[in-house]
Amino acid sequence: MLKSSTPYRSAAALFLFAGLMYAAARRVRLVARHLEAWLGKRRVAIRALYDLGAMSERELLDIGLTRVDINRVAWGASDRPMERS
Repeated sequence: MLKSSTPYRSAAALFLFAGLMYAAARRVRLVARHLEAWLGKRRVAIRALYDLGAMSERELLDIGLTRVDINRVAWGASDRPMERS
């Protein structure tokens, strides 16, 4: 039961419900942003896989890659050690 000092318990309940819905909408929006960022990264990686896969062995060697490196490079991995902040 909702404890409130107002005689309008239904209004207080609706206000509480609206607050919960607002918080849920903010979380959904945050998840949607993360999903959009992941999908964008995936689109770029797939395009890079396609482009690098179409290159000859000589072209790959010219840019310092081998066939083994294509997947790692397309997804943004690096040989450099990670810097800690």
